[in-house]
Amino acid sequence: MNLQQLKYVLAIYKEGSITKASHALFCAQPNVSSALKSLESELHIRIFDRTPNGVELTPQGEAFISYAANIMAQVEMLETIGREPEELPASLGISVSRASYCTQALSLWMNREIRPEQPLSLHFCETNTEKVIDQVFRAESDLGVIRIPAFYESYYGQLLANKNLCYTELMRFQMLLVMRRDHPLAEEADITPDRLRPYTEVVHGDHRNPSMTMARIDPLLHETPSRRIYVYDRGSQIDLLKTLPGAYMWASPIPEDILEEAGMLVRSSSMARVYNLDLLIRRKNSPETPLAKSFAAYLKEYADKLAKGRERMTSR
Repeated sequence: MNLQQLKYVLAIYKEGSITKASHALFCAQPNVSSALKSLESELHIRIFDRTPNGVELTPQGEAFISYAANIMAQVEMLETIGREPEELPASLGISVSRASYCTQALSLWMNREIRPEQPLSLHFCETNTEKVIDQVFRAESDLGVIRIPAFYESYYGQLLANKNLCYTELMRFQMLLVMRRDHPLAEEADITPDRLRPYTEVVHGDHRNPSMTMARIDPLLHETPSRRIYVYDRGSQIDLLKTLPGAYMWASPIPEDILEEAGMLVRSSSMARVYNLDLLIRRKNSPETPLAKSFAAYLKEYADKLAKGRERMTSR
């Protein structure tokens, strides 16, 4: 087994087929196929199943890719030793599943922990839960934050373990309604489904399955709002909530200063019966860099403070 073989296999996984991998690597397809076949023969495993649409990882392949991604990430770090400048850029990759407090925590952490003159290469990706897991699994990100209904914890715990990932609970919460301070329902004692019906819900477009969306609030609510706008970034979400009269959104606890700046408030609702979990995930067998360890500790501390202040934030 050699590094070139690992590089080829990771490219096959990333591209989804041997043909696409050979194009991405600028090498002949037979060479890529031969490297994969030789590696599978040497290790006595089958990494991929061939399908009409490309390749899919086998259970053995899942474990192999996890280790291979870690190895190549460490090789890249070794290759930077001795290069100019003398102080190498600190590197950190973070993927999160739609949580505004993570963005603010990152800014505050950088202000506290990163020297202004320190070289830094930081990648922050906001996406959905499935992609967060995949990016951490493939070592594209050092840390990830996923959001799941609490009753799925066992399922996701096993899924993460199968991918050689571990997790720490950041926050346990019930979803809150976010709306403008002058929203017609802002002063309601309790906001029920029938009261929300005339208004437009803003929903993240990467969760188009209505049952999954409602599962974060109450699995018994089968009727979805008749007026929905699907968005794919947090900036569009805030703009719509600010400018569209009556718009609302279900969200996790949000820092007070973000709400104040946007002219928003959060309200609890008896219809939000399900507890959700924000989980911080990382690779089990990958050495944790001081930067990743520092941010993980700060994010946990910040999430704890935000959760404790939730009642005060939701008061009218």
